[in-house]
Amino acid sequence: MKGMLDFLEKAGLVRKDAPAQQDATVSHSVPNAIPSPEVVTPMATPAAGATLKLDDIYANAGITGAVYPAERLLRLVDGLSAMDEATRAMAIKAMDAADESWTIDDPLTDASAKVRALGAHAEHLQFTLQALEAESQTRLDAVAARREQVVGDIRKQITELEALVARELTRAAQETATQEASLKAAKDQTARELEEISRFSQRLRGLAVQFGTPASTPQE
Repeated sequence: MKGMLDFLEKAGLVRKDAPAQQDATVSHSVPNAIPSPEVVTPMATPAAGATLKLDDIYANAGITGAVYPAERLLRLVDGLSAMDEATRAMAIKAMDAADESWTIDDPLTDASAKVRALGAHAEHLQFTLQALEAESQTRLDAVAARREQVVGDIRKQITELEALVARELTRAAQETATQEASLKAAKDQTARELEEISRFSQRLRGLAVQFGTPASTPQE
């Protein structure tokens, strides 16, 4: 174990103040050996544009602060990512053994509780989305039904109006033809009568040519 801690100290992952107080120093330095933000884990990094609030999710699930949070162990694992998996596991076990303030069960228990909380939240999100989809589909169906009803009524009215237009055009054409025929008949009749008047007037004027003008009527 001492050789492993020496290796970690050379790697800058732990700090020992003095050989005489090695265990106590390791105990207090190991948990804070990897400086990093409070929560830097794949779960805590939301996708672009997401508004996932892990603290609220955990609080709603009744998860309280752990002695050694799972996120802290994840940061430690990330800090030892240069090691192979077996060496990394040995290093973490050495830190666990050197620090009596926590055991590996602490972050594992914390991780298990948070996984359950995230699972429940995921189910809630899916249920909410399904409810929204059902509500949206109901509204879409209502919109489609209203559209078909309104469009159908409008088209029916258009058909009726087109029929009225056709009837009015037919009637107007008939009345126009009647009026034009009546006017033509009147013109033709007037032309014939004028022709007869002209012809009769000429004959009457011909009498004067043949027999002279009439004598003046004596005044009384």
